[in-house]
Amino acid sequence: MKKILILADGIVAKHFLQRISETFISTNEYTIVTIDRSILTEKQPSNFIAYQFDPTSYIKLSKLLKRDYDDIFVIMKNRIDAEGAYQNIRRDRPFARITFFNRWDIEFKDDNLININANELLANRLYDFLPNVPVIAQNVGLGQGEIMEVLVPFGSAYVYRHIGTIIQNQWRIVGLYRGNQLILPKPSLMIKPNDVLLLIGKPSVLESVFKAIKQELGQFPAPFGENIYLYIDMEKESPRCIRNCIEQATYLHKRIKGRKLIIRVSGPTDIRLLETIKALDSHNVECIVDYRGIDPSTLIKEDVETYNIGLVVCGRDIFDDKDYKKIFYSLRKPVLQISDSPLMHLKKLVVILSEEKSMEVISATVFDVASQLNLNIELLDYEPDGDFEKKSFILNHYENLSNIFSKNMNVRQEKRNPIRELVHDEAFLQVLPFTGKILQNRFFAYFSADVEKLYFKLSRNPQLFVPVDIE
Repeated sequence: MKKILILADGIVAKHFLQRISETFISTNEYTIVTIDRSILTEKQPSNFIAYQFDPTSYIKLSKLLKRDYDDIFVIMKNRIDAEGAYQNIRRDRPFARITFFNRWDIEFKDDNLININANELLANRLYDFLPNVPVIAQNVGLGQGEIMEVLVPFGSAYVYRHIGTIIQNQWRIVGLYRGNQLILPKPSLMIKPNDVLLLIGKPSVLESVFKAIKQELGQFPAPFGENIYLYIDMEKESPRCIRNCIEQATYLHKRIKGRKLIIRVSGPTDIRLLETIKALDSHNVECIVDYRGIDPSTLIKEDVETYNIGLVVCGRDIFDDKDYKKIFYSLRKPVLQISDSPLMHLKKLVVILSEEKSMEVISATVFDVASQLNLNIELLDYEPDGDFEKKSFILNHYENLSNIFSKNMNVRQEKRNPIRELVHDEAFLQVLPFTGKILQNRFFAYFSADVEKLYFKLSRNPQLFVPVDIE
């Protein structure tokens, strides 16, 4: 049985006692001291013991303090009375745990005191009602923002998406509120406008997720991360390829919302080119060089974690290497393969429709990147048998997003292999799901009609590979 002493006075104390009486806890025993008995509940629970006297009177209070209390609460409306009661307690119980309701911003130097600042609590609660402000749980868990509640607006990239298609790395959707009812999430549950999502995860990651949910477009590379990472291997790439990657990564950094551009150089062999790269160092561009010959897998994974990378950029020579490709696939981050076609000269973004689930996963990224780079969107629906109804669901999904974001989109339906058609098109950015198919041997891909396996036939264009595997 926990014994609790409450020194009570005022309207807050009255509501506190009412709350205790309504949520009866049989394992607690409450001793209440008050000047005004009207703050007590009409029907007192059996575990309430009430005394009527002034707690600033040391002689009277000291008699009660002869008993051992597990917790002492001081909730009073008058500052002098509250401080007097606190001092009386400390005279007899210097190490007792006290919870003090502080309306006057009093500062205490007391390791055994829990100082509840009423003004701060009210200000925080009012702040929660401002639009576009994340509501975090302050009295649950660590109270550091690892539990968050987010209202999904109509124009969000998360609207009309199934929960199972949302990659949740270092965060999770653990609940969904719709129509004042809690719905436990499952992969097939679709998010709708005005749903409230309950999220749990790393506070810094949840901040990015909140922005991605609330602020329609223009947040990529969020929620994958914050910064852009250009990886250069001087032993495998030509100086021409490296210069091209640097030029395009710098342009990309200016156009999309990545906070910093991190340039990692491995195997430094060209001193003159290295000096050129180091000259780019500034407050939002950081060049780091590996002189120790660390294994690329370890190096890249450590960098991605350390710098909160949301987008990895590399040259075609690097991405063609099967070992590097496996490393990038394991990161679960978007990877942009730079080509000879400059990003700054592109006019359109192309998506070849394939499996519905992966197409839904990459849809938000498609519209976000197209918006930030000011590219037109073109969808290619490839059906050799002419049955274009097969992908009607995913087409409707993209059309909904097109209307939500007021972004024009062109749909091309082809019976012939779209890769043959696209080879002759002007340069474009291709966005495609980063699945295990990308890792397969190219020799066997030549005998397949799967457009994802044949991605390399369009690699003269820059290609953005978006992770879709749900952990």
